This record gives sequence, C-alpha cells and structure tokens, in this order.
Amino acid sequence: MDAPTRTLYQGGVSRLGAAARIFAYRDCLTLLAARAVKVRYRGSVLGFGWSLLYPLTAMLILTLVFSRVFVGVRNYPLYVIVGFLAWGFFSLSCVQAMDALLSGAPVLRKVYLPSALFPLAAVFANLVNLLLSILILPVVMWTVGASPGFHPAWLLFALVALLAFTTGLALTLAALNVFFHDVRYFFEAGLLIWFYATPIVYPAEAVPTRYASLLWLNPLYWLIEVLRAPLYEGTAPTTTALGAAGFCAVASLTAGWLLFNRLDRRFYLYL
Repeated sequence: MDAPTRTLYQGGVSRLGAAARIFAYRDCLTLLAARAVKVRYRGSVLGFGWSLLYPLTAMLILTLVFSRVFVGVRNYPLYVIVGFLAWGFFSLSCVQAMDALLSGAPVLRKVYLPSALFPLAAVFANLVNLLLSILILPVVMWTVGASPGFHPAWLLFALVALLAFTTGLALTLAALNVFFHDVRYFFEAGLLIWFYATPIVYPAEAVPTRYASLLWLNPLYWLIEVLRAPLYEGTAPTTTALGAAGFCAVASLTAGWLLFNRLDRRFYLYL
C-alpha cells in the first residue's frame, strides 16, 4: 500500500467508526456480494440450480444411508435437509470469507475500501443461496407428507442468529488467515469433526449421556435447533435453545468484529 493510500486509510479509521464505514460503503458491499453469486455460476448450465441440487442430493444419500438407523426420526429427509442447509451456509461462508479477503488484496493495495467488505460479501452471497434454497423445503415437505406450521418470526430469529454467528466467525478466520495462511487448512480439517459432532444426520437423543455436555457446548447445535423448530417441528424454539443461540450469535459477532477491526490496521503489511 502506498503512502497516500495508507494515509487515507488511517484517516478513514480515525474519522469513522467501523460500522459507519461499512454502512457508507453499503453499495459496494451489495455489488461484491452480487458479483460473488454471479461468478460462482458463470458458465454453468444449471446456474443457481446447483445450489438446489446439492442439498437435495445430499438429503437423498443421507436418507438412504441413515434412515433405517434412525427410524425414530419422523420425516427424516426434512430433518436432514434443514440441518444440511444451515451447515452448508456456515461452512461455505467461513471458507470463502478467508479466500475473499486475500483475493481482494490487489484492490485494497490501490484504493481505500473497508477490508471487511470482502469477507462480508462472501457471507451475504451465501445468505442469498440459503434463502433461495429454503424455497425447496415445501417440495420436500410435500414429498415426505410433512406439514409443519408457519412461524415467520421464529424463522427470522433463527436466520438472524445463524447469520450473526457465521459473520463473527468468518471475520475472525479471515483476519487470522491474513497473518497465518495455515488457518484455512486447520479450519477445513476441523469442519469434518464439527460436522459429525453436530446433530445433522442423527438426532441429539442418539448422543450418549456421557457426551451430552459436549453437545451443549456446540454453538451450531443450538443454532440448528432454533432453525429446525419452525421449519421441521412447526413450533416455537424452546427457551433454552433461544437463549443459547442468541448468546452464541451475539458473542461470535462481537468478538469477530472487535478482533477484525483491531487487526485491520496491520493488514496492509501482509496483503
């Protein structure tokens, strides 16, 4: 980063708060998120159809493999796909946020932009995919004969909590990955363990009692439970799930935002 750009960068930090800077560049954030969605499916015959085909294929495979094992789970395909959609949004957002900040380095070296725009754009691009993918759930419900009630307020809370938690972790990983590129590889390896440690393909009741406390420490368990309540159970989430999911969301977003902005001033030395 050259001296004029660095001066503008440091002056921008002193004049505007981090959140105000993001709001000031909201149009740029929208353009970056839209570009991320378009680039992902550029040249593809099915286009966005791949975002629908992937969770449906995963649902079919997981249903064939595990439905006979977890026979007590009613409407098992719906149970699986709701958890899988939440997991897909979370995992892809975090991985792509790390890539987005590094790939945005050439732009950040030339012009001043809040560096948080790049990981945030990756998260919001995946949010668009998640929202559109949820549209296939009525088809799944009709296929398996499920008819949960519609609870838009609880669904909105679940999506906001999942978005906040994912955004916080994505910002944390993106910031750390600037200084230590191994962060991405450690995280991707940990994702496999995290996936099977989360009740996505199996019910929480299947977890042995001696490991139940570990399940309670898993933020994604609570976030997926809150999302499953309106989409799978057709009910309001439990008070415990609401409190735990809300706490995880606020804690992740706060910690990620503070850490990212604390390290932001040093990015130009490494990008």
